[in-house]
Amino acid sequence: MRGFVVVNKINDVFYLDCDTEFTNHINAQAVEQGLLEAGNYDTKILDPSMVMQLFSPLFMSQWFLIEQRKNPCTSITCENGFIFVFKQLEDLLIVAISREKPDTEQFLSKKIGVFIRVVEFLFGPVTNEMGYSVFCRRSDRWTFLQNLMKTWELLRKEEHSFLVEAIERLHVNQLVNEKCMESLEYAMSRLQSAGEKNIHHALLVVNSKLLSLYSNRSAPSLAESDVLCTILLARLLFPTNEKLEDLFSYRKPDDSGSTTEEMKSPASITVTPPLERYESAVEGDDSLDEENYLSATETITKTKLPESPYPAVSEHVTEEETPTAEPIKGTDMMGEGFATPDSASPVTDIHKQLIKDNTGRLTPVGRSRSRTFDGMITGRVTPGPGRARSRSLNVDQQGQRADMPSIQRSSSPLPKGEPIQPVSPVIRSSPDHIRQTAFLSTQLCNFYPYQLDFVQIFPGMVIVLLSEIPRANHASSLCQLLRLLTDLLSGQKSQVQRVQGHVLYDLINTLLVKLATAMKKAKGNIERILEDIRRRWDNAEFKSSLLSYLEQGAGTEIPPGAERSLTGLHRKVKELFLHLYLYPYDIPPAVSQAMTSICEKAKVKLFDYKDYLSVKSQRNIVMTSIRYLDAFPGLVHFIYIDRRTNQLTAPSLNITDEGENHDATQFLKDKIWNMTCWMYGKLAEGVTVATAREGDYHYSYFMWFTDYQGAPKQIQEAYQEGDVSIPPGILSGQFYSSLKRHCFPNCLPGSVNCYELIMMHVGLVNVQYIFTHRQMLAKQFFEASGDTQMNLVL
Repeated sequence: MRGFVVVNKINDVFYLDCDTEFTNHINAQAVEQGLLEAGNYDTKILDPSMVMQLFSPLFMSQWFLIEQRKNPCTSITCENGFIFVFKQLEDLLIVAISREKPDTEQFLSKKIGVFIRVVEFLFGPVTNEMGYSVFCRRSDRWTFLQNLMKTWELLRKEEHSFLVEAIERLHVNQLVNEKCMESLEYAMSRLQSAGEKNIHHALLVVNSKLLSLYSNRSAPSLAESDVLCTILLARLLFPTNEKLEDLFSYRKPDDSGSTTEEMKSPASITVTPPLERYESAVEGDDSLDEENYLSATETITKTKLPESPYPAVSEHVTEEETPTAEPIKGTDMMGEGFATPDSASPVTDIHKQLIKDNTGRLTPVGRSRSRTFDGMITGRVTPGPGRARSRSLNVDQQGQRADMPSIQRSSSPLPKGEPIQPVSPVIRSSPDHIRQTAFLSTQLCNFYPYQLDFVQIFPGMVIVLLSEIPRANHASSLCQLLRLLTDLLSGQKSQVQRVQGHVLYDLINTLLVKLATAMKKAKGNIERILEDIRRRWDNAEFKSSLLSYLEQGAGTEIPPGAERSLTGLHRKVKELFLHLYLYPYDIPPAVSQAMTSICEKAKVKLFDYKDYLSVKSQRNIVMTSIRYLDAFPGLVHFIYIDRRTNQLTAPSLNITDEGENHDATQFLKDKIWNMTCWMYGKLAEGVTVATAREGDYHYSYFMWFTDYQGAPKQIQEAYQEGDVSIPPGILSGQFYSSLKRHCFPNCLPGSVNCYELIMMHVGLVNVQYIFTHRQMLAKQFFEASGDTQMNLVL
C-alpha cells in the first residue's frame, strides 16, 4: 500500500499518486466517516478532496511544527506498519506513505529527494506547475510525473547507475566511436543550419547508457545528475525491452510485420517498427541518397497497452486561481486527436493522441554547436523484442508526416484576457522525435533553461540534443530574484546584515530594472507581467513597510501588509519565469525537417553496429575480460565508484528467463541490491567502512579520500549522522560534496577526491583478504583511469 501526496499550506492537493490498495483503503475510511455514500462512488478513483479531509490534522500539525516550532517531524512509524516521511519544498509539503515491507524510511526519503529533483528538472523554480498547470491539463501532468517516478523505480531495481547514482563507462572500439561522433557532429551542424544556433551538447544513449558525448567548446558544464535525469527521460519516452538472447536468434514477425511482447516499462507504448531494408553503410559515405537508404511501406500496428497499477484521479477539486494567458485564435493547440484522459492507465493518459495517430510513440525538437569526447556509458535498460528495426518518415514540405495531425503552437503573444488551451506535457514533430523543456544546473544558474530533443534512431538507441532556450541568459537574474524574495518570505535575511536592509532593497531593485531593460521590447503576456511587477514594487507604502522590516533585527516578524505584497510579487516573478521558459511554442518546419534528416543519417551510419552496441550495453565485455574471478579468488561482485567524476565500474549481471539460471542470478542480484542499500544507510549514519556477513556471503563497503596526486588523506573532522541531511547519491542533492566540505573544512574545494568500493565475497573468505582485494582493486582502477576519466565538461 503506497501513497505520495503534495499539499500546500491550506491543504490543497498539488500532486497525488497512489496504488489500488491505498485507494480502496482511503475510500473505505471515507465511507466509515460519512464523507462518501456506500456504493455511490467509483471504487477505482481516489478523490483528492478525500485525502485532504482525512489527512488535514496530520498536515496541519506538520505545518505548525515547521512554522511555529521550527522543529518538524521527518518521519512517523505507526503500529499498524504505516510509515510517513515528510519533506518541505518552499510552500509545499511532500508526504510519502507506505506499508510495503521492502519500503524503508531511507527509501521513502530517497524517493522524495528524487521527486524534488525531477520536478526542478522539468519546471525549474516554478514547482507549483505540477499541480496547477497553466499550459497542461492537471491529469496529464500528474500522469507524466507518475510514469517518470515509476520508471525511476524500475531502473533503480535493474541498473547499477541508478542504484548508486553514478555514470557507468563503456568503451567501444575506435571505428564505432568515430561513427558515433560523426553522427553527433552532423546532428549539431544540421540543427545550426536549420536556425537553432545555441545547441551546446549532443548525447548518444544506448539502452539507458551514455555511449558518446559531443559538446560545443563554449558550452557550460554538464552535471552528472543532469545526465542521469536525461537518461531517465529518454527511458520513459522511448521504452524498449529487447533482451540479450533476442540478438542471437531471429524471431519471425507476424503478418503485420511486428512482434508483440509485454513491455517492462511502466510508462511505455509498445510498437515494434515494421520490417524494413537498409543497404549496408559504406566507409566514408556522408550522403543520404535514395540508393543508400531504403524504407519499407508497411504500416505500424499497435499492441495492447499494459494495465496500469495506478487508479484514475478525480478532477473534482477546487482549482487555485492561475495567471491568465491567452490562446491562439482559430487554432487548436493540441492538434487533432487530443482527448481528455479518462482511463485509469497512466500510459493511455499520456499517449492518447499517439494511439489515435497509429504511431504508438511520443516525439519533440532542439538547437546546436561542437567538440568531442570519448565514448561514455551509463545505466542499462532492457530493449524490445526481435531485431532492431527502423522506418523512414514520409515528410511533406512542412516537415510534418503526411499521416500525422499537425500540432499548432504559437511563437507570438496570445490575445489578452482569454484562457489558454491546455496542451500535452511533451511536444512531438514525428514518431521518433520528442521535445521537452528542462532546467539544468550550471555554474551561473541552478535552473538554466534548455530544450531537450530526443531522436530515436533504433529501438533502445536515442540521440539527445541540448540547446538553450531563447532569453535563457535572463534565467540567472530571475532565479536570484526568486531566491531573495523566498528568503524574505521565510523570515531569512541572510543575504545582508541587519543594519543594511536598504542594500537588499537596492539589490532587488537592480535586478528588476535589469530585467525590465533587457525585455523592454517584449509584447503580450510578458509585457503585461513586467508592468504588473513594476507597479507592485514601486508602491510607496510597500517600500516603506519593507525597508522598516529589513532594518530590524533577526526574529522580527514581517508585517502582514508587506507579506501580502511580497507574496504577490513572488507569484508574479514566477509567472514571468513560466511564460519565458515553459510557454509551448511551435516547432519550426526547418527544425522538423532537420530532425528527420538527423534520424535518417544516424540510421545509415550506425545500422551495421546497432546489434554490437546493444550487446555492449547489456554485457560489460571489458570487465569480463579482466577475469577478476581468477585475479581475486572468492570475489563474486563489486561496484567501484569514482566520486570525483561520478563514474562507476562494475561487472554486468545479466538475467535470463530460462530455468534455474534465472533464479540463481536473480538471487545474487537481489542480495547485492539489498546490501548496497543497507551500506548506504550506514553511510548516512557516518560509517565509511563496514563489513557484514549474511548467509553464504560476505559484504563490505569502503569509502576513502585522496588528494589530487592520489595520496590517501586522513579525515580532519569526523562525520556523524545528521551532519549531512541529504541521502547518499547525486540525484537528491550533492551528498558527497557536502561530505567532503564537512570532513575537510580546511581544504580548498576540488582538492579532495572521494572513492567508494562495494564488494561481495563468498562467506569463506577471511576479512584480511577482503581488505587486500580492496587495495588491489583500487590501485588497478586508479592506474587504469589516469587523467582520462574527466568530468562531463568539455
